Amino acid sequence: MTEPDDDGHHWYYDHPRTLLGSLQRGHGRGVLVARRDRRDAGVTDAVYACIARDHRWDRLVDDCGDYLARLVRDLDMDLTPITDLFWTADRDPDLDDETSYDEGSFYVTLKVLETLGHAGDLRAVAELRRAVAEAGHWMAVLEEITYRWPRQTWDDLDTVVLARLTPQDEEDVLGFRDPWTTWARRHPRIGDLTRRTAERAIRPPTPAPRPNDVLVAVLTDPLASRGQRSAAVRELARSAPEPRLLALAEDLFGTPLLHRAVSRLGPAVVDHARVWAQDGRMHRFGAALLAEHGTEQDIPRLIEAWDRWWESEEWCGFDDLANGFARFGAVAADAVPRLRAMWRWTPHSYERTACLRALLAVDPLAAEVPLVQGLLDSEGEVREFAVAHVHLDHVTRTLLNGLAHDPIESPEVRQLAAARLASR
Repeated sequence: MTEPDDDGHHWYYDHPRTLLGSLQRGHGRGVLVARRDRRDAGVTDAVYACIARDHRWDRLVDDCGDYLARLVRDLDMDLTPITDLFWTADRDPDLDDETSYDEGSFYVTLKVLETLGHAGDLRAVAELRRAVAEAGHWMAVLEEITYRWPRQTWDDLDTVVLARLTPQDEEDVLGFRDPWTTWARRHPRIGDLTRRTAERAIRPPTPAPRPNDVLVAVLTDPLASRGQRSAAVRELARSAPEPRLLALAEDLFGTPLLHRAVSRLGPAVVDHARVWAQDGRMHRFGAALLAEHGTEQDIPRLIEAWDRWWESEEWCGFDDLANGFARFGAVAADAVPRLRAMWRWTPHSYERTACLRALLAVDPLAAEVPLVQGLLDSEGEVREFAVAHVHLDHVTRTLLNGLAHDPIESPEVRQLAAARLASR
């Protein structure tokens, strides 16, 4: 499993059965192993390596900051290498280049330090407060720390910020949230910014929905632009189900929200989806629809789609198939080894929730170990699901007690863990 680096080389995820491979993926197994082997110097080296190199496959949806910060805290690791990396990354001229894979180290170190500060680490608090005054990317730091930190940790930075704020920076001010809403009450300049932000946020009124006949006419009009067709499909995704889309889907392939619009037809899509899922460019589209609406006879088709994607290392979309297996339950037993492998291997941490849900629905016994690992996963949804369904014994009660009292943990998981502990 490789990904291109900005120098033209490739970097690799380590094998998921290794500590480093688990940590790179944000897997709960990595936390369990790290805690067990905490006296091994290689453990802290592995955590530092994951902070220095952002291994998230999709930085918009895969979580890692709280996961890594929890490891830093639990292993009592030295913050100096992390703060040094933060300041080095802040000075990187390629930091704002979206094509650079290494730029992630700034955002990972920022998130780790923010999380530690949120949990009460005074050195992390001091370092990021200094960053607001001195860092090149101070606006990103300010936005991060004011999201979860208590007001007293940042409220006195207003004069520092006002001295640094340039006209270009003002364009990035999110005037509808703190710290700006708080500071606007005592600084006229910031008050003006929040009012300008409010004016920018005003959206034009939503046009009245058009009848389906009009929308279909747009989709069949050879002179309609791509934008017009996309707008029509977007409306159909919110309107009453439109059966005529089945005949148009192949010509509209690639249009945003087409899957949602077609899926609204429910079981009526199955015959078409079986044809699409056989091969060709509609293969993934058809398989996803069968996962939602197919019958037990479609399980072999979904297995075939899973194996095809696995062999081609097309890592997106397994959550759709996993949700289908969960819908079928025990009759989808052939999916179990595939779900277990995906649980370990997937670089998309957000897809592990679907794998865990499917394992529990198809074979509860096969889900026991993954549920324990899920308690310490990087993804909040995985932790929530694991907390709600893990078997209670001495080990899991200890883990749940840790989650229930961990300031790093989300309020939702803390409350759910406390409720599970009190339930029996």
